[in-house]
Amino acid sequence: MEYEIRKYGSLDEEQKKQAVELFMEGFGKMMTFAKDEELKKKLLFDIFDPSLFLCYTAEGKVLGLLGLADSKARPLNFAPEACKKHFGNFRGGIISKQMNAVFQKPVVKAADELYIDILVTGSAARRKGVGTALLQYAFGLEGYKSCLVHVFSNNRAAISLYEKNGFAVEKREKWSLMRFLGAGSGYPVRMRRTVG
Repeated sequence: MEYEIRKYGSLDEEQKKQAVELFMEGFGKMMTFAKDEELKKKLLFDIFDPSLFLCYTAEGKVLGLLGLADSKARPLNFAPEACKKHFGNFRGGIISKQMNAVFQKPVVKAADELYIDILVTGSAARRKGVGTALLQYAFGLEGYKSCLVHVFSNNRAAISLYEKNGFAVEKREKWSLMRFLGAGSGYPVRMRRTVG
């Protein structure tokens, strides 16, 4: 199948909606700030970083989503103006502050470290090389010497994908607060791969 890896900012409106749907499929359970799924999707549509989200597209459809972070930026920024636009001044301000406390906290310190913040493929595209293609694209980005990722210990499919792509376990974070966000998913495991 012919595919392209494209930045979120280059997608048309329908493809951006597909990217948001993929995100919700994989990470929606972490978006606990509201019950209204459609309103959350509208906010995500607006706050995805146009250059830090990469999308695997084939035949006009978004089949995979990769969110990258480095020492300066992360792909999800719950900007106050976007949150207030969708949730009102008071509630939007609280959502922005709470979500950015998690999603804008630096995850790597060195300028030559790349972090896989988000990787998700649609259920119909799993085990078809989409995740590997997105990772290989990230490994080819210039200026980085290593790539890190956190994955929950009970997510054997994700751990296997990362291991097949050269990652090795660096640390098991059994006492991390992230354990509570992934209730039932185990504890975070930090993995690293040398690139470049």
